[in-house]
Amino acid sequence: MANQKNTPLERIVTRAPEGLLLAGITGLGYFSAYLSDVGYKSYFQIPSMYAEIHLTSVVLAVCVLIFTLSIAYLCISIPEFRQYGPLLFSVLIPLALAMIIGMKVRYSLSREHFGWLVFLFLIHSVLLYLFFYLVQKQKQQTNWIAVTVLAGLLISVSYSSGTLIAKNQEYFLVSQGPSPLLIIDTYQDSMVVAPYNPKTKTITPKYRFVHLESDLNEKLSFSLKRTGPLNIKK
Repeated sequence: MANQKNTPLERIVTRAPEGLLLAGITGLGYFSAYLSDVGYKSYFQIPSMYAEIHLTSVVLAVCVLIFTLSIAYLCISIPEFRQYGPLLFSVLIPLALAMIIGMKVRYSLSREHFGWLVFLFLIHSVLLYLFFYLVQKQKQQTNWIAVTVLAGLLISVSYSSGTLIAKNQEYFLVSQGPSPLLIIDTYQDSMVVAPYNPKTKTITPKYRFVHLESDLNEKLSFSLKRTGPLNIKK
């Protein structure tokens, strides 16, 4: 009789092996880190085939997923959380994500993209509240809708976070000389560099992969410079 009072989400959590749950969350963390890097590289017009998964991004994504799922479980298990939990944490979680993204860009956000950030914050808060609201229901159909909403949130937050970082990042490594090169990112053991115009703060999307042990890398000298949000030459 006790199992009949539990929601499908509660039954999955209580019956599924711990190893399976851990593997699922870790897999979602890798997927989230991959989408974030795809979003970052897509802004610079770098094909997604060069996206990489970084360990720090995986750890961060896993921590956010565990925290979100824990709050969801508390919202359906503890009566005190059912009334105020969804509303409170649907604001706090996007706010925490915004602070993490802000740390990566040194809390420097261009006015051009401020409105877009506010829109993303509001839409993700609404979707997160919808997720917490749906998991409280006792119907299997609403729980599957909640899982769909969570999957959409995972994809949207991961991709948009990478794009926002790329749009607002101000500090890059730039080579010395009359024709400077700027390091956009790394891929395996190579640096992804592009021609950089310091006067217009524009890069030309003609990328080169410079291996860390190549002769060209030994001839280049890079220093950290504040380039401002980069523009992409059309």
